[in-house]
Amino acid sequence: MFVIASTYTRPFSRDEPVVSEHLAFVDRCYDDGKFVASGPRQPFTGGLIIAHGDSEDQVRALMQEDPFVRVGVAHYEFMHFRPSKAIHPDLIES
Repeated sequence: MFVIASTYTRPFSRDEPVVSEHLAFVDRCYDDGKFVASGPRQPFTGGLIIAHGDSEDQVRALMQEDPFVRVGVAHYEFMHFRPSKAIHPDLIES
């Protein structure tokens, strides 16, 4: 499992087309079972994603598809971890 932290690299308006493209990307990742949880950080400086992935290379490649990366709105940092305890059994990796 991975924690993916984004940091916004430039100001942007929620009305920009890239925002709806990013949200469609996020929805697709949930539909594909890749994302477990996501949302904006507070204050609004970036976001966090908890994601399933077999390798960091695989998760990095996935996140390169995010429209925020394509247009330079955000960059990502990746932290790999193996949950040993969680409130929901689907979150525990053996």
